[in-house]
Amino acid sequence: MTDFETDGAVERYPLFPMGALLLPGASLPLQIFEPRYLMMVSSSTRENRPFVIMVAEPGKDRSGQGCLARIVDFNQQANGLLGITIVGAQRVEVTAAAKDVTGLWWGDGVPSAEPEADPALEMRAALRYQPLLDALLEHPYLADQVGLQLDSPRGSVHQLMVWLPLERELKESLLAEDSFLQRCALLESALAELSGSPESPD
Repeated sequence: MTDFETDGAVERYPLFPMGALLLPGASLPLQIFEPRYLMMVSSSTRENRPFVIMVAEPGKDRSGQGCLARIVDFNQQANGLLGITIVGAQRVEVTAAAKDVTGLWWGDGVPSAEPEADPALEMRAALRYQPLLDALLEHPYLADQVGLQLDSPRGSVHQLMVWLPLERELKESLLAEDSFLQRCALLESALAELSGSPESPD
C-alpha cells in the first residue's frame, strides 16, 4: 500500500475535474491558477493528503470515477503560474459530491479494486505498446516527465494512456475499468479504430 492508498474506508476528498486522465503509477504535470485549486494544493501539501483527479464533474447523481493524486514536485512556470507534478495512487469511486463556498468540489472516495494480473501478461501488454511509448518519449516535454512509473509494466502502460489524446468517453471507461488487461483491450480497440486496422489478436 502506498502512502496515499487507503485501507478501504470511505474518506472525504477535494475533487479536481479537469478533463485529463490519471491512473495509478502515472504522472501528470498541472498548472494551477484558480484560487480554489491553489488553496486545495496548499492544504494537500500542508496536511500531506491527496486529492482526486476526475475526467469530468460529478454527474447529476453526484457520483463519478477518479484517481487519488499525490504531489511529487513544485515549480514556478515561466508565466508565473504554479506548476505541480502529480502521481496517481489509487482509483476511487466518488459519491455524495457537493461544492463548498469557494466552488471546490468535495466527494466521498470509495477505493476501487485494482486486482493483480498475471505478470507475464502485464509484461506482454507493456512490450506491445513500447514502440508507441518510445515514439512519444522522443518529445522533450514528455521525456521530462518520465519517472519511476516506467519501471513497471502496468505503470508504463498507464503512463501511455495518460499521454494519449483520447476521447472523454474512453478516458472515463479506462478509469472505471477494474481490470488492467481489460483497460489494455479498450485502448487496443480505440487505436485500431483510429488507424482503420482490425484489432490485433491476443
